[in-house]
Amino acid sequence: MAQQSEFARGWPVVLAAAVGVGLGITGIPIYAIGQFVRPLEQEFGWSRAAVAGGLSVVTACSVLMAPLIGVLVERFGARRVTLVSVPGLAAGFAGLALNGGSLGAWYLGWAALAVLGAGTSPIVWTSAVASWFERNRGLALGIALCGTGLVAVFAPGLVGGIVAARGWRAGFAALAAVQIVVALPVVLALFRVRPPSGPSGAEATARARPGLTMRQAAGSARFWRLLLAFFLMSMVVGGMIVNLPAMLADRGIDRAEAARALGLLGIAIIAGRLTVGLLVDRLPARFVAAAYVVLPAATCLLLAGQGGAAPAIFLMGLATGAEVDLLAYLVSRYFGLAHYARIYSWTLAAFSAGVGIGPPLAAWTHDATGGYQPALLAFAALAALSALLVATLGAPPAEFAPLPQGGVRPGQ
Repeated sequence: MAQQSEFARGWPVVLAAAVGVGLGITGIPIYAIGQFVRPLEQEFGWSRAAVAGGLSVVTACSVLMAPLIGVLVERFGARRVTLVSVPGLAAGFAGLALNGGSLGAWYLGWAALAVLGAGTSPIVWTSAVASWFERNRGLALGIALCGTGLVAVFAPGLVGGIVAARGWRAGFAALAAVQIVVALPVVLALFRVRPPSGPSGAEATARARPGLTMRQAAGSARFWRLLLAFFLMSMVVGGMIVNLPAMLADRGIDRAEAARALGLLGIAIIAGRLTVGLLVDRLPARFVAAAYVVLPAATCLLLAGQGGAAPAIFLMGLATGAEVDLLAYLVSRYFGLAHYARIYSWTLAAFSAGVGIGPPLAAWTHDATGGYQPALLAFAALAALSALLVATLGAPPAEFAPLPQGGVRPGQ
């Protein structure tokens, strides 16, 4: 009954967060930019690498902006931050549509988009979801973050159709419009952070949000172990996903078979988000996290040893789907909710940095050695190390654990 009541109260926030995550800065730009590569190459003569470099700008700006967003969420609240950032993201997409052929303006446009839309990152959405859920926090976070998986499935086809029919400028205009027509109304109608106190003393106690300050968290070994573990994992996952098509081609897998194998990725991402959410609500989260974090090691060893592409990609998808969910959940359980946004923002910044470092590192290894084998073996070792770091975090503090039956922690 308690679990049902959590979702009965909190489902609007989960729905709003799913929409926000999918249409936010870590969702739709990543899965839509591929539809603009060839049109811009043909119109302006830019290289494909130059066009895709817009995402590198977004990654760099996201790393820099994450701590600031954490501070803003604490000071002004998640809802206010999103109400400013969603229109800001729309303005960023509209600005990209106005490019007249300047590559410098292209990169500046992506930087502006990243800054104006920084408040649509998972820092904001997960802080609200975590405030509404205790016993089902993992599942709620998993459902909310499925927004990126759904966008990965549908955005390329929809945006590609608009670009093919109306041109690349219309594609960016559509991305701007969807922020105003879809994301903003959903935030206005459904997105709320649960108040930390209620009308009764018991309810106020149940809703109290204990937690460490940023200074206290940064002074603990657990914070740095968690940050390092997910930096390493994101470097591995980012490096693998970006280079997977080239890896499969090097193995002689034809385009049709590679497309079928890569099609498993989106399905596995959604499966990873949902299954990890269910498991961390029922089992020790650090061991669940370690099991998912080590999956990329299996992927790397399968590909290095000429194993099946489909199983390798599915395992990678499970890990990719679980990573941000696990990070959000672990931060909330080890450091509490009092300063969750600020603490999570630093770990997410490290995670984003890893995503940016992994792909060029794997590509450089290929260019230097003539193959991906050294990168695959190194990535497997890094994934195993990240799993070990998470598994040895120890049990979370009792004061940040899910509320027991009755809604009051022992001693309160």
